[in-house]
Amino acid sequence: MYELASHGRKKYYKNWINYRLYSRQLLRQTMNTDLHTSRIMMALELDEREPLQGALADMFYGCWYDVPYFGPRMLAQVEHKLNPKVLADFTECLGGKHYVTAVTPLATRWSVLVSPSMRAFDHQLRISADDSRKVADSVISNLIDIYEEEEDDEERDMMIAEVENEFFNHCIATDDRLAFSLVWWGLAKKDWEFHDNWIRQRQFFEQKIADSVRYNIVTV
Repeated sequence: MYELASHGRKKYYKNWINYRLYSRQLLRQTMNTDLHTSRIMMALELDEREPLQGALADMFYGCWYDVPYFGPRMLAQVEHKLNPKVLADFTECLGGKHYVTAVTPLATRWSVLVSPSMRAFDHQLRISADDSRKVADSVISNLIDIYEEEEDDEERDMMIAEVENEFFNHCIATDDRLAFSLVWWGLAKKDWEFHDNWIRQRQFFEQKIADSVRYNIVTV
């Protein structure tokens, strides 16, 4: 299942924000070992494994020439939070047997320098109605919790934007119209104020449906 990050515990909010900050900086400094290391250490503080795997894949790609030197020490620090198969795949890179390439199954949606292979991407695209409902429930509860509990207006708006943007990316990546509809109507019941990004997302799906109907009519 293509899951959204859990924002249920407030202590993770700033960690997620800092993780994304390092991600943006790496787009401009792809070989900066210190930035990669800081991002990985921040990923260790999160409650999920996927951001860590994505950050490692970026580091092993961006700093490939230094992998034999820093790799063993880095993997020793993070191995407790990696899937054994994933750890084994990264370990194979240490001796120069394999390199992380621009398209790799080790990448995750949190990677910024590398992309998932088609095999991994196809797996992520499989999503059921039950998955959509779980995503929708999570998004609604997270947004309402942030709105009601966060007293600092600026920080509250930033946290809400993080959850919304992550949800929009999920909907586009998986074509999850059901989750979007459930969240829209769930928030509408709470008198949520939908800004322009919500409107554009809704229009995007409406246009896709219209195009699909028109195409089917023409080709019958």
